Formats: sequence, C-alpha cells, structure tokens
Amino acid sequence: LEYFISTHGARKGLADTALRTSGSGYLTRRLVDVTQDVIVSEKDCGTLNGTWVVESKDKAEMLPPFGERITGRISAEDIYHPETGALLVERNQEIDEHLAEVIIKAGIDRAFIRSAMSCESSSGICQLCYGRDLASGKMVEQSIAVGILAAQSIGEPGTQLTLRTFHTGGVVGLDITTGLPRVEELFEARIPKAQAIIAEIDGKAEIIDDENGRRIRITSTETYSDEYVLPEGWQWIIQDSQEITSGTPLAAPAGEEGGSAPIAATAPLARVNGIASLGGERLYITFEGSDEREYAVPAATYIRVVDGQEVRAGEQLTDGSINPQDILAILGKEAVQRYIVDEVQKVYCSQGVHINDRHIEVIVRQMLSKVRIDTPGDTRFTSRELVGRMAYEEENAKILAEGGEPATAYAVLMGITRASLSTDSWLAAASFQETTRVLTEASIFGKVDRLVGLKENVIIGKLIPAHCQSCKEELEHEKQAALEGHSAEVADKSLEVDSAGGDIAGGDIAYGEASQSEDITAAEEESQESSTDS
Repeated sequence: LEYFISTHGARKGLADTALRTSGSGYLTRRLVDVTQDVIVSEKDCGTLNGTWVVESKDKAEMLPPFGERITGRISAEDIYHPETGALLVERNQEIDEHLAEVIIKAGIDRAFIRSAMSCESSSGICQLCYGRDLASGKMVEQSIAVGILAAQSIGEPGTQLTLRTFHTGGVVGLDITTGLPRVEELFEARIPKAQAIIAEIDGKAEIIDDENGRRIRITSTETYSDEYVLPEGWQWIIQDSQEITSGTPLAAPAGEEGGSAPIAATAPLARVNGIASLGGERLYITFEGSDEREYAVPAATYIRVVDGQEVRAGEQLTDGSINPQDILAILGKEAVQRYIVDEVQKVYCSQGVHINDRHIEVIVRQMLSKVRIDTPGDTRFTSRELVGRMAYEEENAKILAEGGEPATAYAVLMGITRASLSTDSWLAAASFQETTRVLTEASIFGKVDRLVGLKENVIIGKLIPAHCQSCKEELEHEKQAALEGHSAEVADKSLEVDSAGGDIAGGDIAYGEASQSEDITAAEEESQESSTDS
C-alpha cells in the first residue's frame, strides 16, 4: 500500500518536469519583453524618494537577511546612530559590506534606500537608483541593459525550481510546482486562488456567525468638525456647547435676536447635527461619523482577528494570499511594490534560491509604469486614457507653468503581459504577442516608435542603445590601433609603389631610347640601299 501511495509522487514529479519547463521558459520570455527597454541612462535622477527595507522579525517568512538586502544599495537619506547621533551613512552614499555591518551593530533594523521603483528618469533608470553592478562589484555603468539582467536573474532560477521537482517529487511541503505558479500569479497581477480578506477601513472587528453564514463586520467611528465663519456685521445666535440640528440658523445681523425678527435668507445654516463650539468669529460643530464594512467568510477559511479587535486599513483578516489590486487601492503604490517584492522573495528563498531585490524591483517598476487619467483638465489627455507616468508628470508640469488646470490620475497595476503590450514601442509590442491587433491599432492612431529599446532596434537593423562603457573604451582602443596599423600599412605600400614606379619609369626611358636608335639605324640602311639601287 505504501509503495502504491508513493507512485503518485513519482509520476507527479515526472509530469511536472515535462509540463512546467515550458511554462518557466515562457515566464522568462515575458520578463525579458517587459524589461528590454530598461537601460541605465544617467547618473542621478535627483529623486528624494526611495523604499524602506525592514528587517523581518518573523524567521518563518524566509526573507533574505537585512544586511544582504541593503549591501550595494544607495542610501536615500542620512543614517545616524540611534544612541550617539553620529552620522553613519550620508545620503546618496553606497552602503558597502563594512557600512552594512556598522548599521546592523548600531541596532538599526530599517533603512530608506534608493530604488528602481522610485526612480524618476524619463527613460530607463539612473545609476544611483540601481546601485552596485553585481557582476563587477562596482557602481553600475551607464548604458547597461539592467532590464535584461533582471529578467534572466529571475527566470533562470525559475527553471531550476521547475526541474528540481523531479528530485523532490512526493515530499510533503516541498512541492516546488506551487512556487512557480505563485511567482507567475504575482507578476501577472492576477486574483489569487485562495484570496484573503483585508480591511478597507480602520475600526473595530465584529465576528458574526448565524444562519446567514460567517461574516466579519468592521465599524469605524470618527469625530469630525465642520467650520463656519461669522459674516461681517453679524452675531452668533447660539450658545457654546449647544446641541445643533442640521438647518438651524447660526447667526443674525447685529442688534437682532433669534426670535424677535425674521432671520435673513442669507443667514448661515448648520450643515450637520452636532455640538457647537464658539471661537470668536468662527464656529465649529463637532459630530461623529460612522462607516461600516461587512465581509462574507467562506466556511473553511481561518479568521485571523478576534471579536472586538481594533484593525487597521489593509490588515489581513483571513488566511490566504492578498490581491495586489486591493493593496494598491487601500494602501497605495509604495505598499503594493514592497508586497510584490517580498512575496516573490519568499517563494525563491523557501527553496534556497537567492535573488537580489533590485532585479524584482525593475520588474515591479514596469508593472506600475502607467497611470489612468481621471480628470484631464487642460492637458491633451482624455478621461480613462492609459498613459506613461513620466509623460503624465511632464504634461502636468507644462500645463502648470502655463497657468492651466492639471490632470488627475491614479496608479494602475498591470501584469507583465499587459505591460509588454502597453509599451510605447509598437514594434516591440508587435514582436511579442497579438501582432495583428497591435499593428492595426498603431496604424489607426498613427503611433510613432522612438526606437529607445533593444527589440525595436534589432528589428530594423540599428545598433542597440546598450553597451558596456569599459567594453566601448576597449573597442575604441582596438579601433584606433587598427586604424593606426592600417595607416602604417598603407604608408609602407605607398613607398613600395613609389620605388617600383621609379624603376618602371627608368625602363620606359631606356626602352624608348633603344627603340629610337633602332629606328634611326633602320632608316640609314634603307637610304643606303636606295642609293645603291639608283
């Protein structure tokens, strides 16, 4: 019986090896396509933003060590010793192995570092937001295709994970095939299969279990204040701490009492129910506002909160994987960026595969590279249009400089496939997927390809805009040496030709003189013969 049971694991391992290898290769292709235009374009974009790297207190999360995650990165702010106040790391300084050790010894467990996710370069990313080149151990050079490096660094271990299923198939808890689909789920921004419920608002949790099923109700009660300004020549006609109902007149012209004369039509009226608080020429009405959210919980799902517990917006209420779109809507862009990076790291670290954070950050940067226009204002955009974040910010800056009304937009989280097809280059998008649709849309809208990425330049036969500076210098040196060698060779050949030309010329002269003497001799002989005949 035990042997029969074990056969399932053996067959599962073989099937996974055969079926999942192609899936891993396809994931790598999508990663390459979404990042192929991410090239180091400048030294410093000048951003003041970054991302927080926090030491994980929960060892079960299996994240890389804190020191390893900050080594080779650029600090986005000055780091001081928490006790002595001494400056440990300056802003825009690289955190090397020694400084990382100093930070850890000082008891610092969080660092604000420059990141590709917050880089403000108009195209590609800057050197300081990327940090150290992992291949050379030095600061990354300009024109390095870090997007391709990121895609290969994530995709190649994914292939290893897939193939390793063959060796560990059937071992409970080590089924690696769940790892790769999870990575794909994150990078494609899909709704998780076992989706967790998260709180949308701050408040108190209430667990309800009745004939209608299990539910979690979050109730939020907050105190608000409504402000009113006393018009000139008027006086308040209510008392301090008086209970006010909506629509009650609050003031009357000076000299009039609330009941002795009709209230003017322009008198300020209370907009809410609450308690009045007088403060000179200003009146505040304090009132309580409540909000309520209710979530249905499946029968087999474990609830993480208890009845009466205070919860925060974005807090996980049940077991499962959180939908990244929910995190973006509730907590914002920075929170969903950090969530995706940490979740991908957990998958790889759980199998003993180490990937540097910056590779995942480059992918996440591309997933959040677009915004959707809410109100276009005076810009050239239209409502609901999907535009690049940098193009949106540049257009708004231009409109503000002209004194116009800027557009408003919200961040959009796209999967890597959709992000690849939404790129500004229609050549690159057409070479990826849905060629007919992409080319049709490009022709209808009259799109222009600026040829800033790698694929589009390869397609039309141009030199790619990526190179290694040291390689370029070496090529220039070789080219110069080749030119000098060619010049010397040409000079030697010209000397040989000149000398050979002199010999040829002398021979011609000698030949000419000889032929001329022969002609004279022949003429003399003919004249002598003719005279003899006569």
